[in-house]
Amino acid sequence: MGRDARRERTAGLVLLLGFVYLALEAITAAAWIDPPYDWARNYISDLGFSDCAVVDGTRICSPLHPLMNAAFLVQGTVFAAGALMVAPIVLRGRRSRVPVTVLLVASGIGTFFVGVFHQSLALSAAGLNGLHVLAAFIAIAAGDIGIALLGGLLLSDAEWRGYGVAILVIGVVGVLGGLLLLARADLGLGLGTTERIAVYPLNGWTVGTGVGLLVTSYREVRRARARAARTAEERV
Repeated sequence: MGRDARRERTAGLVLLLGFVYLALEAITAAAWIDPPYDWARNYISDLGFSDCAVVDGTRICSPLHPLMNAAFLVQGTVFAAGALMVAPIVLRGRRSRVPVTVLLVASGIGTFFVGVFHQSLALSAAGLNGLHVLAAFIAIAAGDIGIALLGGLLLSDAEWRGYGVAILVIGVVGVLGGLLLLARADLGLGLGTTERIAVYPLNGWTVGTGVGLLVTSYREVRRARARAARTAEERV
């Protein structure tokens, strides 16, 4: 296996751990009974709320909140680590990889601290709920902008153009979702849906890039083996 193929496979395997977040989110949401979790109206962070209480007229009670907060820690770590591995692969030798990496790593750190400063009555009583909001803002804004920027930079690269188009689209969708979320505009779909339009592009980049890199590394290995076989035949 060539060096690039090995790096791509490693990065792909790391990013595939993003499935852990998606699984834990679904499990935590399914555990809600009183009331059931509403994917359209409840915020994602409601899943990590560590108390049963009525907040802004909405009853929140997440029995498996530690699981969701662990999911934020996992996703943040995977996202930041993946960014550090992916940028040198797709933007090798280009200075533009620095701002892209900084944005994506910042997003991962923000996601991590969403789990650290998870919402609770104690956090609000201490006047520290702003830390949760700030972490979420950094996670969403830096991540979506970073993904869109990476996609735009790859449009001129023949090897990665298709990938660039795909992540540019999801990055722009995420940015638009973030703007709607800031404006608290749900377009009749619920603010939970608006938040997911802003957040899920981050999960899409994580898992999608992981799958793509694994497929690419597999193809490179096959091509390398084919070249080696042809060379061996020519020598005979």
